[in-house]
Amino acid sequence: MSASVPIVKHLQDWCRESLRDLWSPPKGNIPALDVLRALAIMMVFCGHFAVDFQATGAVDRFPLFYWSWAGVDLFFVLSGALIGAQLWKELQRTESLNIGRFLLRRGLRIWPLYFSFVAFGAAEVWLNVPGHGRVWPDVFCVSNYFQNNQVSGGWSLSTEEQFYILAPVALWGLSRILKLRTLWVAGASAMLVCILSRAFTISHSILNEQDLRQQLYFPIHTHADGLGMGVLIAWWWVFLPHRVAWFRWRGIVAGSMIIGGALLYALDRLLFNYTSLALIFGAVTLLGAGLRRTPQLLRWRGFYPISRLSYGIYLNHFVLLKWLAKPLLPWRVAGGNTAFFLLLIPSFLVCMLFATFTFQLIEWPFLRLRSRWLRTSRTARDSESSNVGAVA
Repeated sequence: MSASVPIVKHLQDWCRESLRDLWSPPKGNIPALDVLRALAIMMVFCGHFAVDFQATGAVDRFPLFYWSWAGVDLFFVLSGALIGAQLWKELQRTESLNIGRFLLRRGLRIWPLYFSFVAFGAAEVWLNVPGHGRVWPDVFCVSNYFQNNQVSGGWSLSTEEQFYILAPVALWGLSRILKLRTLWVAGASAMLVCILSRAFTISHSILNEQDLRQQLYFPIHTHADGLGMGVLIAWWWVFLPHRVAWFRWRGIVAGSMIIGGALLYALDRLLFNYTSLALIFGAVTLLGAGLRRTPQLLRWRGFYPISRLSYGIYLNHFVLLKWLAKPLLPWRVAGGNTAFFLLLIPSFLVCMLFATFTFQLIEWPFLRLRSRWLRTSRTARDSESSNVGAVA
């Protein structure tokens, strides 16, 4: 009995510390970006909820459901901005990039939970669960090119993983031949490559428009405009902080981006669809990140944990919604649209609760390990710099 007391206390401390970390924004956190990330996961969730719970008529045309597929593009912009800011700051500080260190840092954040779901998918294949796909596209993060995979939604995670590799390598290479002040072309060039790739695919395709849209939707070379836009915004944050802080400049640039996105979408929806979304979501991100005073509505404490759990919710909601729909769908059909909306928030809370559990059990141990490693490496680097200074 006495031996079990320390174990129970350790588990209690573990839960308390992980929940505190989940609910406590770090210093320098930008609340507006938490709101946008929470909006992105809610859009994605609503889109799949509408399918599994059979939204019809006016409900299916409601903007949150009709445009739900664009939530991934908002994620791309936010991810490009976050990763871009990390890379730009390191380039600004050291004029180089430690690519291995960057990949390990991202890996300790992304891989544990992702490969847990890959293992779950592999178990389904091994048990010969009906409707299973292939696991190897998920293992090698190429399911954006080989869609018959096992992890639902894995295509966007593959795109992100490929971006984590391509972005530091490309920026490191460009920094060898260009000045940092001109490296904004990296983000703009990524968007241009996507546009040209889509133009080439469209001009050489014999598919009907619906199938062609599907072909353009998944690969990184035709659907990464948001990532490029995020990298460009991050360059503004790091190298033009005084401009970003200036409301008039930020307003003019964001307004121009929104107008430009709308015009491109009107010009050619198939070719410029993702570019338009990148510009519009990029404008909102730029405006939010530059806020000096966050409005009270955006300071609701719940946005941060939803934002923090968005990765787990994204991974689990595909499976959990199907499980929830089996017993609840007859009641939803009998209750009509009222039952549909009554089930929406509880279903989201179930996914959020499950994501909290996987955060504590899988993600947080590796995040804590990463924090210790970063502190150790930072201390060693500072010590080395001090010694060099002393010798000099």
